[in-house]
Formats: sequence, structure tokens, C-alpha cells
Amino acid sequence: MKEQEIDNHQLAICYFEGRISPSEEEILFRFVNAVPENKNVFRRWEEEWMLSSELIPEVSNEWRQLQRRMQVRQSLGNAFPKRKRLQRFIAAAAIACLLLLGGTYGLYLYRATDVAGNLFALETAYGEKSKLILADGTVVWLNAGSSLRYAGNFNMKNREVFLTGEAYFEVVKQSDGTPFTVNTDHYSVLVKGTKFNVSSYPEDMLAKTALLEGAIDILYQGKHIAVAPGELLSLDKQNGSFSRQKVQASQYKSWTEGRVEYDKITLNELAIRLSRKYDVRIHLDDNLEKEVAFRVSLRNEETVGDVFQALSEIIPIRYERRGRDIYIKKQ
Repeated sequence: MKEQEIDNHQLAICYFEGRISPSEEEILFRFVNAVPENKNVFRRWEEEWMLSSELIPEVSNEWRQLQRRMQVRQSLGNAFPKRKRLQRFIAAAAIACLLLLGGTYGLYLYRATDVAGNLFALETAYGEKSKLILADGTVVWLNAGSSLRYAGNFNMKNREVFLTGEAYFEVVKQSDGTPFTVNTDHYSVLVKGTKFNVSSYPEDMLAKTALLEGAIDILYQGKHIAVAPGELLSLDKQNGSFSRQKVQASQYKSWTEGRVEYDKITLNELAIRLSRKYDVRIHLDDNLEKEVAFRVSLRNEETVGDVFQALSEIIPIRYERRGRDIYIKKQ
């Protein structure tokens, strides 16, 4: 190997293992996309790494840990050259998924795990969020404590997913008009090409859908409820009633960019969202006004402590942290 090729090979290994820096990743991307032959070289390095990973206990152990956190069955399409299936995987092919974990992009390899009904699942733990690209080109951001399931034969014609928790979708419109459906425990969202956010955590009293662009229909008990851009549709799970309001819809994707931004949110709801975002337990003192709504716009926060320090300048609170437990009291 030439010296430059050796360097790129080392970068590729770091990339497969998820320990490459952004600047090194850019160098590797330039090499892969420079000429068609480099894509073939990259694919060969990838297959060699996949074979060797089964022989190295440290790599195998890390891979197994990643598998327990997420099982996915989807390729990146044109982002990288398609890989050959390896016979040793039998029913499950080696696959790649573009993810964002704890704020770091990386290409991670998984073996797909078949779950009930030939569905495959992507699960994001508390304190994390992930990004993936489905076979039809649809981009999905999955928020903390959420899961997305879809059929093993998901494609341009079969565009149905099952969501628990929260996700932001940028759905690619198909030329033949094939709809994309997001199913939750309470209703389904029918779209043809649009940007929207769905939040339907089992423990929340409300299920919410905010539309940024395009048009969607909410399917609920045989009824179609149209939603227009800039609208937030909320379902009260207890009585089955819907409420509709005009909002700055872009704020409902702020979590994908690491921001906390809401025109109107209660302290109680904010505590729930921050608990998931940072994987902590937030305890609100009884004498706090938990249901009074306020506006919050926090950008580029780094730690949960930074967030509460900023919040204490907006509302009269003070906080104390003990491990994963955070206690919020009146100032």
C-alpha cells in the first residue's frame, strides 16, 4: 500500500469502530468519493473489518453492546457503496445506518434482528437521539426513549412505520403518490411528502403532531383529520378529544439540532422532556407553579446543569443535583 492509502485505511478502521473525528471523517469522505475505484477499496476494507471483528474479542464485545441498543435493517442507499451479503449472517445481512448518538455522527454496522411479524426495530435510549435514512429516502430523527419499527421489506411501495415516543420525519414524495404512514398507539399519520414531528410517548397524556411543510391527515377511529402547515394537533388520550393551534412549527424539530425552543411550555412538560434528553430524574417541588406556561429558547447547551442555570434566569427556580436526580425548587 502507498503511504496515503495506509492513512486512509486507518481512517476507515476508525470510522467502522465509531471513533473518528469530524475532520478525519471529511478526509475519508473525500477519498471515498474521489474516484469509483476508491469506493471499491472502501468496500473491501469494510468487509475485511467485518470478518476480523469476529476474531477480536474487544471489537465483538463492543459490537454486541451496540446491537443491544439498536437493531436496524437498512442501508444508506447512495451515501456509500452497497455491501455484499455475507453468507455467515444467514438470515440477517450486514447493514449500515447513519446515526447520531450523543451528538456524534458515525457509520455503525449491525446485524439485523428479526422481531415479531418480520419487523425490525431502531431503539434510542434516554439521553440519546438517532438519525437514519429509510430505503425510500425518508429521513427520520428518533428522540430519546423512542423506537421505530418497520417491515423487513420496507421500500418505495411499502412505506409504513410504527412509532413509540417521538420522531421528526422528512418524507420523500414518490412519483406514483404512494403514501407514507406513521402508526402510533392512538392514531396514524398519512403523508405523501412533507416535514412533521410526532410525539406519542405511552406515559404522556397528550399525543402531538406538528406540521412544518406539506400536508398530512390524522387517521383516528375511521376519521380523517387534515392538518395544515404551522398547526399542532393534540390528542387527549383520556377523553379522545383533539385540539388544534397555530404554532411556530419549526420549534418542534429544535430537539434534532440540540436546542430547547418552545413558544409555550409548562415547567412540568419541560422537566419531562429534559429528563429524557439527559437521562436524568427531575423532581419538581410541590410549591412550584408546574402548569404555568412560559417561553423558553436555549441554544447550544452542553450539560443539563447549563440548561437549568439558564432557566433560573427565565423563571425563579434553583436546582440541586445528586447523581442522576435533579431537584427543582422555588428561588
